[in-house]
Amino acid sequence: MKRVLAFFPVLIMLCLLLAGCGAGRQSAGDQAKDQPPVVEKGGQPGKEGSVAELFAKGRQVSGMSYEYILTTASGEMKGKVWLQGNRIKTDAAVAGQRMISFFDGETNTIVTYYPDQNKAVKLSADRQPKTVLTPGEYAGGVDPGKAKVLETVVYDGVRCRVLAIPGAGDKEEVRMWVREDYGLPVRVEVTSTAGGKTVMEYKNLQVGPLPPDTFKLPPGVEVTDINKMMERLPSGPGGQ
Repeated sequence: MKRVLAFFPVLIMLCLLLAGCGAGRQSAGDQAKDQPPVVEKGGQPGKEGSVAELFAKGRQVSGMSYEYILTTASGEMKGKVWLQGNRIKTDAAVAGQRMISFFDGETNTIVTYYPDQNKAVKLSADRQPKTVLTPGEYAGGVDPGKAKVLETVVYDGVRCRVLAIPGAGDKEEVRMWVREDYGLPVRVEVTSTAGGKTVMEYKNLQVGPLPPDTFKLPPGVEVTDINKMMERLPSGPGGQ
């Protein structure tokens, strides 16, 4: 029991960090992060429709999967995400241990699976974790009237519009590479006035309904319900 409870804070941290839960069933080829995007010859930024119309496409996406790379001053975080409706699946390594988490918005539960041990833990969650934003959440947080189209480029093999967006309290500069076909960002750069930069990249973005078994544990996995364990713990000094 003590060993299972020891996983609890790690599980909470993972669920807060990896929310996550976008482009046709054809994947874009990876491009080195340091390689600058290619400006499309003859491209006329903003001619293909307004920013509002661009992001409206993203709101029509019902399901997606992607790989993400979050780069900050403290390091790099990588993982995979599958998103459909109010369900999210994440796959990443924390402290060298692979963890696959499933969030179900219908039952408000999170199940985290440890493939190396073929075990899983389950706990309640009042809401979907949102610390690491999905492409749709990034797009939904933009005021189209304040976004400025800088250029049209080919990034990771697809046409994107590069947008400049005011940051929080004018203390940040945000640039977003948004796919023209799906209205979803594939790269977001946030630069503070102090010069610090955070970069979120979405790779192998695929849009479309996901297979039904995407959000299911493999058969035969032992699941420990943390909520039931906590109910059995003494409530205080006089608890039984």
